[in-house]
Amino acid sequence: MAIKKGICKNYGECSLADERPAVVQEVDSANFVCEECGAQLSECEKSPVGPGGGNKTMKIVLASVAGLAVLGGGGAYYLMSSDSAPIPEKVELAKEKSTLIVGQTEELKAIVYPENVTAQLVWMSSNDEVVKVNDGVVTAVAPGEANVSVQVVGTDSMTDICVYTVGKKVEVDENKITENTNEETQIGDVSVPVRKIDLNYAIYEGDIKNGKPHGNGTMSFKSRHLVPGTKNNYAEAGEQVIGAFRDGEINMGTLYQKNGNRVVVKHK
Repeated sequence: MAIKKGICKNYGECSLADERPAVVQEVDSANFVCEECGAQLSECEKSPVGPGGGNKTMKIVLASVAGLAVLGGGGAYYLMSSDSAPIPEKVELAKEKSTLIVGQTEELKAIVYPENVTAQLVWMSSNDEVVKVNDGVVTAVAPGEANVSVQVVGTDSMTDICVYTVGKKVEVDENKITENTNEETQIGDVSVPVRKIDLNYAIYEGDIKNGKPHGNGTMSFKSRHLVPGTKNNYAEAGEQVIGAFRDGEINMGTLYQKNGNRVVVKHK
C-alpha cells in the first residue's frame, strides 16, 4: 500500500481543513481523500531526491510537529504549529497603597508578565476629583481616597489596583524646615510631612534633609535649568522631574517633557 501526504482544502466544510495550524494527512494513495470529509486531498509537493537518497522536506513551509494522531480509518495526520508571540499572563502595580498631598504627582509603575511580552495598558481612576492618572502618572487633586487601576487592553481579568489617600496641603516656610521638622498634616490615620522649597529655578516638593531635596519628590521647573546632579539633562519651564534625590541632586528619576516624552535622568 503506497502512502501519500496531502492537505484537505475543503475549508468551511471540513474540521481538519479548518484546523489552525495546518494539518497534513498520510493516507493510501489508492483512496487519496480526506479522512474527515471525503474530499480529494491536495498532494504535498516534494523536492528532488537528495544526495543521501530519499525525498527531502516538503515544499510547504510548516513549523515544528506538535503531535501525531491516529484516525478511525487507519490513516494519520500531523498537527503542525508555528511560533507565536508571547501573550500577557498578568499585570501588577509596583505598590498597593500610596499617600499624596494635594498637588503632588508620582509615577506608578506597572509590570506585565512575562517580562518579554508587549501589551497595551489602560489606566483609570475611580474618582478623578481626588486623583487623576495619565499613562501611569498620578496627580493628587483633592483630599480623599480613590483607586487607580491598570488593565491589559482586551482582557477583563488582567488588572491591578493601588489605593490612594490624598491629604490636605499645608504650606510650610522653607526657612523653618529642619531635618527633624514636626510640621505635618493628617491624612486619615497617617501623618505626612509637607515640605516645599523654592529653588528659584524650580519648586521642589517632597522629602528634605538639611534643607535640601533628599528622598522622593517632585521638582517643577520655572525656567530652563540643568537638572541638578546630571551632566547635560536640561528641563524647560513647565517640565517636571519625579524621582529620588540625594543632597539636593537627582539620584534617579524621570523628566516629563512638555512634548509628552519621558527621559530617564541619573546622577552623573
